[in-house]
Amino acid sequence: MESKDESPAYLQGMIFVHRQDFEGARRCFEQALRDERPAGAPRRLIPILGNLGNVCAALGEKEQARSCYREILALQRQEEDLQTVGQTLVNLGNLSRELGERERARAYYLEAEEQLERVGDGCSLGVLYSNLGLLEEEAGDDAAAVHLFKKAIELHKQAGHEAGLAATWGQLGRTYLRLGDDQKAETCLNFSYTHYGQLGNPAGQIEALRHLGRIYEARRDPELASHCLSRMKELDVRMGRHVE
Repeated sequence: MESKDESPAYLQGMIFVHRQDFEGARRCFEQALRDERPAGAPRRLIPILGNLGNVCAALGEKEQARSCYREILALQRQEEDLQTVGQTLVNLGNLSRELGERERARAYYLEAEEQLERVGDGCSLGVLYSNLGLLEEEAGDDAAAVHLFKKAIELHKQAGHEAGLAATWGQLGRTYLRLGDDQKAETCLNFSYTHYGQLGNPAGQIEALRHLGRIYEARRDPELASHCLSRMKELDVRMGRHVE
């Protein structure tokens, strides 16, 4: 999230985010929040709270993140900005799902769906359906999860959302793999690998290849399994890590 005429603390926090120094970013955003609270301008507070919430979520501090998102939601409702209200509801749903609060997560997701459909935000709806698919999967309803992942993929295609396509093809592939449909899983994971490649995301490519390798091992196809492992090692060298 961006804001006009950002404070020095906010700008420094963004630098720390790009460096993935989330502790440093949190300190900066907390200072920026203290600086802005006296004026109380929603359009100044929302970007700071959004980034602070994201940083807290990245640090595993989910309750603190949820507190930030709830404050954002209250401010956005004052501004009557349905699109950003919907996006924040998705964030709150994600946090609730990660905390194991499935019914609360579902309530947030369904409210988000209503808001995002009203403004026609297909990109955010795609993200929503991907996450709602994960919720259904965790609840044991694989058929509903598959339907939602497919719905998300269509919306990501329409919006040209490459990151959403990469992630959701991977989610759908892993679901098919768990259901024992290795042919569909292979197709989905290959799509995921391709989209992660277009994004220049080797970590995502490695994850897709890991599952593809397991498919080929189960089929007793050592040539393709070996190819996956070799490609994973090439990508891992690029990232400065080591794949086993």
